Amino acid sequence: MADSIIAFRNPSSLFAKIMSDKIFNHDWFRLFNHTSMDEFLKMNQRFKKFGLTPKDVEDAIKSACDFFHIPMPRMIQDLTNVHNGQTMFVNFNPGSYEDDVLCFNMQQLVDMKVDSKEAFSLVMTHECAHRVLQNTQFPGINNGIWEHELAADFLMGCRAGLWGMDDSKIRVGLILTNASPTHPEGALRALFVRHGMYKAIEMRDNSIPLSIQNLLNEFMAYRQENLEQIHHSQRKFYRF
Repeated sequence: MADSIIAFRNPSSLFAKIMSDKIFNHDWFRLFNHTSMDEFLKMNQRFKKFGLTPKDVEDAIKSACDFFHIPMPRMIQDLTNVHNGQTMFVNFNPGSYEDDVLCFNMQQLVDMKVDSKEAFSLVMTHECAHRVLQNTQFPGINNGIWEHELAADFLMGCRAGLWGMDDSKIRVGLILTNASPTHPEGALRALFVRHGMYKAIEMRDNSIPLSIQNLLNEFMAYRQENLEQIHHSQRKFYRF
């Protein structure tokens, strides 16, 4: 059986559930598994273009969720044909998994060298890491916005290492991306992915529990080692 990690369990909020129910009932939010036949056929044709099927997408996301022992998201949104559609995680209550939505833009991912079911699942691992860390406060500029991304990259690398998954194309794709106020430069992100891959294997081989807290401790130690480089890159966008 493949190694997985122990996730935090977040409490849910009745108020947030009521609010999210109102939002999810709008026509512009559709359940991935409850599309009309016409929408399903269009979606199937779209995925086929990228060498995947709707079942591949669902299985890839489920395996990412299984790695963290968290439930499937409430919704999975294909934003490939939506203007400015992004691959991302969104929710409305940071204390619950019940209203989580995973979105993806297949063309955006292919442009980043994500061109297989395994690579797609690793990207979804990054997004699921955001789900697990949605209540976690990181130090850093702008409420640790870069640290959140680097931590998700690190955990994606952990899964790649523990499950023997090939992350090489993802790291190459990341290296091609530029930094922004919300995301670190790709070379820095690839560095954290690679470190997560080797660190998780080292922890497993030394019988160190693969808990989120233990992994975050390793992430924070590596962040400290690279803090000067992080701050140097951030000065393109922030004054501090």
